[in-house]
Amino acid sequence: MSTSTERPATTGRTFPLGAVRLGPGPFAIAQQRALEAVLDLDLDRLLAPFLVAAGLDSRAEPYGDWESAGLDGHIGGHALSAHAKLWAVTGQDVLHDRMEHLLDGLERCQDAVGTGYVGGVPNGPALGEELAAGRIDADLFSLNGRWVPVYNLHKTLAGLIDAATHGRSERALAMALRWADWWLSVTKALTDEQVEQILTAEFGGLNEAFVELGVLTGREDLVAEGRRLAHRKLLDPLADGGDPLDGLHANTQIPKVVGYQRLANLAPADTTGTTPDGDPAAERFAAAADAFWSSVVEHRTLAIGGNSVREHFHPSSDFTEVMTDREGPETCNTHNMLELARLRLDRGHDGSAVELAERALFNHVVSSVHPERGGFVYFTPMRPAHYRVYSRPHLSMWCCVGSGLEGHTRYNELIYTHDGPDLRVELYTPSVLDWTEEGLRVELSTELPFRDEARIVVTSEAPRPRTLRLRVPSWAELVDLTVDDEPVVAAVVDGYAVIARTWSGTTAVTIRLAPRLVAEPLPDGSGWVAFRYGPVVLASRAGAGKLTGLIAGPDRMAHVAHGPMVPMRQSPVVVAEPPESAVAPGDKSMLTFELAVLRERSGELVPGVVLLEPFTGIHDERYSIYFAADTDPSHALDTLRTLDDADTAADVFDKVTAGEQQPEVDHGFAGERTRAGGADGVHWRSTTGWFEYRLRCPDAAALVRTRFVDRAASRRRILLNGLEVGPSRTLTAPADGEGLAEREYDLTDAVREAGAPGETVFRVEAVDGADSGDLLVVEVVLREG
Repeated sequence: MSTSTERPATTGRTFPLGAVRLGPGPFAIAQQRALEAVLDLDLDRLLAPFLVAAGLDSRAEPYGDWESAGLDGHIGGHALSAHAKLWAVTGQDVLHDRMEHLLDGLERCQDAVGTGYVGGVPNGPALGEELAAGRIDADLFSLNGRWVPVYNLHKTLAGLIDAATHGRSERALAMALRWADWWLSVTKALTDEQVEQILTAEFGGLNEAFVELGVLTGREDLVAEGRRLAHRKLLDPLADGGDPLDGLHANTQIPKVVGYQRLANLAPADTTGTTPDGDPAAERFAAAADAFWSSVVEHRTLAIGGNSVREHFHPSSDFTEVMTDREGPETCNTHNMLELARLRLDRGHDGSAVELAERALFNHVVSSVHPERGGFVYFTPMRPAHYRVYSRPHLSMWCCVGSGLEGHTRYNELIYTHDGPDLRVELYTPSVLDWTEEGLRVELSTELPFRDEARIVVTSEAPRPRTLRLRVPSWAELVDLTVDDEPVVAAVVDGYAVIARTWSGTTAVTIRLAPRLVAEPLPDGSGWVAFRYGPVVLASRAGAGKLTGLIAGPDRMAHVAHGPMVPMRQSPVVVAEPPESAVAPGDKSMLTFELAVLRERSGELVPGVVLLEPFTGIHDERYSIYFAADTDPSHALDTLRTLDDADTAADVFDKVTAGEQQPEVDHGFAGERTRAGGADGVHWRSTTGWFEYRLRCPDAAALVRTRFVDRAASRRRILLNGLEVGPSRTLTAPADGEGLAEREYDLTDAVREAGAPGETVFRVEAVDGADSGDLLVVEVVLREG
């Protein structure tokens, strides 16, 4: 074991994790809950999948859930990152000791395999041999019969890199290099087309990891591999100025673009982040990253800083599904968007990156862990009067648990940036910056936006001229500024109050900001509005009734809030113009407000008042963030009723949108000779062999409803619990055998008796190897009567 005691030097414009400590406040509480969750993990259980894959005996049973369902070891990679990052921001030695325990186990596995490979993927060592031989069978979330194995392996590599950088472990760096050399041995004989084929399946941020490792070690071959792993299917349309995101799995794409941004950052940039007469390849990566950023941040991001529905990018012109679905923004997405924001800030000052970081950290991320008992959130529904589910320790092993373990160190990264020796305060939250390279210590204390003041105490070891820039956010007005209690008039340039002086000893700067209440419509301009006071999104409580699965159980889809959804027509309607005028102040010390609304009662809209408060304080309860807004109340009510009429979810007991990753995984997808795809927000799966899902089955009368797009040559059979069944009802039949086909199949007593209680195995088989047609959706529907 060898460990470097030197803290990583400042690179780019952001600060390394260990340079910033959090002061008392919500961020510190969330970070503490994450730290407690990390320390509660059984390290030997995390190592078990790696030992099994390496052919070694394990003294502990692996964790269950996703950790024993094909993504074996993915939490281990996240946990390695978490221990390193949390040690960097807290200095607690127990974290470093546990990190070394993980490295001990992983090193044993790497040595036993002997090729440099280390990972928890089932039958993982053989994967490299298969790929190197050109045997590549890739679907959207499977590769050679394994559930996103490269995504999983990326978590291990990223953990090693984090242990090397944030954990200052030279051993981890050596292990990461051995892993990278193994990967290079796999891909060296493959064509670019074959590598692109591998990248069909979600692969996490492997491209970005290779670039980072190459920069750390000065190895251009690793950087070159990062370029090769760029996935041109996404890169090229983005770099050409297009927007190909509709319908794509969001968190598959974001890490790719993190890699594009890191590659763009390799080229010299001017003070604006632009590459002057630079490398055309770097410019292309920069163009792709810029196009993606614009599409997601400007056209797809919600008030809390999250994006997507059911893990996928919805059409940017239509947020209907976002507002009606129980599976709202995924926390993993936001964690990765914050990494993209950090890299954009490293390249050059970027106001939109600061605003996204503030919006996401102050609302989505800090609220994604329960502030009292812990537990991480997967989906944060935007549907009015719905709720969130929290993970259960030692049981829930979702991707958002892994991201949550390490992601609550993001706060430390994004509070301050610098322009050479000059400092910017970007986010107002209690914190301390130790900038040892510049002999500078900065202590920021504030209760914004609950109070209107922030105090920044600057201590400089030696007299030195420098400029301090204090952000004046778009949500506030600058009231006044003092230096050592003496008023100063500071110019506000590009949204920053500028103080240029020679700093010596200790200087206290106080800035007073007057936050504003802002009404924020959805990006598509539809009739919904959210309210923010300063950086804080406001919401209303909607009761604690029927919070089914509030703390996740062992079910396949336990991360989804399956409780009943409140009808949309019961949503409060804001009729004031502008919407802000409907808001009256309440208790300023608690940031509460009263919102004048109309509510539907017995078919009529009657006046009422809704109490607004910070969304981050609402847990274990239903909530509403967005409110219907229309100056014509009858039109608003008609719209809400239309949404209820279109929303058949009350009758749908279970549903799989074919070709959407997580719903398929959650329903035990299996198959042979099957492919999935999607375009323009429509997803599908077809086969020339077979595929199947395990659907939840109610005790009540029910049926299975399918929606296919057929071609003239399509031929298939449908089996339920192994029994071939014919349709009991045809809803839509395509003309000439081509087009949409919708059919229903009864869940008869014979079908139920042939399967396990509470479950129906739905299977599609192609007839004689013909094309099955494209399955769009299969649903289990409660039957009337």
